[in-house]
Amino acid sequence: MEITQQFNSEVMQAGWFSRQQTVIVAVSAGVDSMVLLTLMQQLPTQIRPKLVVAHVNHQLRSQSQVEAQFMSDYCQQHHLQLEKTKWPVAEQPYQGVEAAARHFRYQFFAQCMGRHHAAVLLTAHHADDQAETVLMKLIRGGQLTQLQGILPEQPFAAGKLVRPLLPFSKEQIRTYAHEQQLTWYEDATNQNNDVLRNRIRHQVIPALKQENPAFLTHVKQYTAQLRATIQLANQRTAELLQQVRLNDQIYSTPRWRQLTVVERRAVLKAIFQAAQLPVTASYLDEATQLLNNEQKPTARLNLAHSRVFEKAYDQFSIKSELKVPQNHKPADKIVVISNQWVQLPWGLRAQLVPTQKGSRPDSWHMALALRPDELPLQVRQAQPDDQIKLAGGGHKTVRRILIDHKIPPAKRAQQLVVVSAQAEVLWLIGLQRTARELTETNYELVLKQSD
Repeated sequence: MEITQQFNSEVMQAGWFSRQQTVIVAVSAGVDSMVLLTLMQQLPTQIRPKLVVAHVNHQLRSQSQVEAQFMSDYCQQHHLQLEKTKWPVAEQPYQGVEAAARHFRYQFFAQCMGRHHAAVLLTAHHADDQAETVLMKLIRGGQLTQLQGILPEQPFAAGKLVRPLLPFSKEQIRTYAHEQQLTWYEDATNQNNDVLRNRIRHQVIPALKQENPAFLTHVKQYTAQLRATIQLANQRTAELLQQVRLNDQIYSTPRWRQLTVVERRAVLKAIFQAAQLPVTASYLDEATQLLNNEQKPTARLNLAHSRVFEKAYDQFSIKSELKVPQNHKPADKIVVISNQWVQLPWGLRAQLVPTQKGSRPDSWHMALALRPDELPLQVRQAQPDDQIKLAGGGHKTVRRILIDHKIPPAKRAQQLVVVSAQAEVLWLIGLQRTARELTETNYELVLKQSD
């Protein structure tokens, strides 16, 4: 099928946009984006939307200004609305230029969508780009989902990003451009084999095509199958997550243990992703070990971004960690009075209240079973020889806990503990709690950030 017919058929079947909508077309002046723009201009009137061309002059090459002027002339000649911008040289980093340029570019495209109330952005990624991306992911390693490569359609800004040229090879696109006698500009930096993508483009993919001319077709088929499989897996994981979830942020440990090994890992991965944390094999392995360990009813795992994965009896969650400010000074004793907020160091407030039904300890709450002679509670500076009762019996000193958590020596004197009137350490705040029996708790110590 000739490329124009196939493109038109693809657009009609996919239903990405309608004639009444405005569509932003990202155009660099290279052959791919000029072909995309031309195909959009030649769509049948009954399905052709209003087109707005978006062009970014990155000011990275001497030819950039020539390309920008060409786009202005082209849009004026074809009566197309043009949105263009320049990437300020002062904002360009010394390293990571490609990623920074991409961020600036897509930020501009999102702004264009907002100004024109456009629900769709089109870019000119094609089948060779897809193969390059998949091979790069294989080489670098990572999550299986990354092997989906470039998605044909995905949410973007207030609408969606669509890549209608993915079914077409670079060869088809160039052939069409020559047949239509289009004008375009070549980016000389694409010839630089110091860049991994360029080496794959110029050295690896041609060899694979020579081995099997259907290579690009096979990549397309595999990525489509993988997308379908991942979509099904995500749907199943969402169902399992609902079974395990007790509320928005707390999950049931017994229900999680009832899942299969594969399901447990998928649910943990989804929880980490929802918390916007990196999903690493070490995090998943440690969290799995922590939840499977029935000998330790309470445990915690320090994560990135000042977060903590915490198991508390039959529940687990990811919480924000309590951190000691850099300028914290040692604290005097502070009495925590029931039903009254008391100001603590670290910008915290504390209150002791009757235990609420179903409450469990987490990073900001601690359920307690207290005798009258253990009140009032106090908050004071931690001492190295303070000891906290352990779940398996015995005690551990505050000094050892701080070492285990890799707290720098300069900060160890800044830690706070909650102690009973009998001087028993109940909580090394933000790090470890006593393993006292909590079958009939009667109080809950609540910490909050001060307003």
